[in-house]
Amino acid sequence: MVNGTTGSIQDSRPVSAKTSSSFDFANRPPSNYPITALPNSAIGNLSRTDQIVLRHFWDVKYEENKSRDLHFLKFPFFPQFPTHQDLVPYCEIYHLVKTSPGAKIISLGSAHGVYIGFELFSGSQLHIDMDDSWQNISHHRVSFKKYDKMLKDPASDSAFKAWPKPLTIEFLEEQYQRWMLDLTSLCWETAEVRELGGSAAGGDVGEGSVDGDLKDDML
Repeated sequence: MVNGTTGSIQDSRPVSAKTSSSFDFANRPPSNYPITALPNSAIGNLSRTDQIVLRHFWDVKYEENKSRDLHFLKFPFFPQFPTHQDLVPYCEIYHLVKTSPGAKIISLGSAHGVYIGFELFSGSQLHIDMDDSWQNISHHRVSFKKYDKMLKDPASDSAFKAWPKPLTIEFLEEQYQRWMLDLTSLCWETAEVRELGGSAAGGDVGEGSVDGDLKDDML
C-alpha cells in the first residue's frame, strides 16, 4: 500500500519525507523574535493559548496607541438636581474642547466623578482658562497600559474570567472598541497633571507642561 501500513508508525509517512519538500519541526533553531515567557499558571482562567492570543493583541494595540496625546478633565459628580453653577464649568470646557482646532472629544463618562476625554493632534490650539469659582477639576494624562502592568490590575482577573473561551482576536477587538470610548477602562492608565487648579506650590502654571499647547491657567 502507498506509504506503507504494515510496518511501524515510523514507516508510515508521506513519500516526500526526508526530501527538500519536507517540513521538519523538531530541533529547530530559536526564532529571531522569541515570545516573552508566559506564566506557567493560569491567569484569570486563561489557558496558555489564550494568554498568547491576548499578549499578541495587547502588544499590537500598545504600539498603535503609544504616540497618542490623550487627556481627560475630571469634574465632581453632579448632584441629583444640579444647579446652574454645577453645570457651567462642564458645559464651558466641553464647548472649548469641542470647538478647538486640533482637539477631538473621544470619551464622556463617569469614574469617581464626571469627565471629558479628548485627544490632541499636531498644531492643537486648545487653551483653557480656569475660573476661580470652578472647584475640584483635575487634569489627567492617559496612556495605553503595558501588558505586564495590565496583568497586575485587580480589575483584570475578573474581566478575564468573564470573557468567553477560547479567546479570539475578533472578541478582543470588540472589547477594544468599547475601551476606546471610555478612557477609564481596563486598557488605560492615568496620571494626574498637577498644574491644573494651581495647587502645586512654587510651580509655573501650565507653561510647557502639556503637549499640543494645552495650557490650564488660573485666572
